[in-house]
Amino acid sequence: MNDSLLVRLPQGEDLLAALVGVCLEHNVTKGQVSLIGALSRAVLGYYPQDTREYVTRTLAEGTEILSGLGNVSLKDGQPCVHLHLTLLTRDFTVTGGHALPGCVLFAGEACITPIEGPRLHRSHDPATGLPLWDLTGM
Repeated sequence: MNDSLLVRLPQGEDLLAALVGVCLEHNVTKGQVSLIGALSRAVLGYYPQDTREYVTRTLAEGTEILSGLGNVSLKDGQPCVHLHLTLLTRDFTVTGGHALPGCVLFAGEACITPIEGPRLHRSHDPATGLPLWDLTGM
């Protein structure tokens, strides 16, 4: 049986907040996310390994989401969507990065596939400075 959730994301909403809202509504605490659509505003991040601080870029123009890939796990007890985006701009330039709050949906269709089993939590990883999966005890 396929328990994937196919959702149309609401125009004008924050992309990450909308995905987390679907996870909360359907009690998804671990899963895979894929999506396509368009953004009226994109906020992307890049994590330089030397400085360990996200560099951000905002695209205020409309973009097409060529691919959105990510996962769902728990962070601080709440569903957390970790999502990377590949975007196409008006001049057919392709860019991408880590999706950050502030990505505003123009249109979006997402597939969220829950994964059964023990809950998966994110915690601070000292080696990278990132909140990564804590796989101890799994």
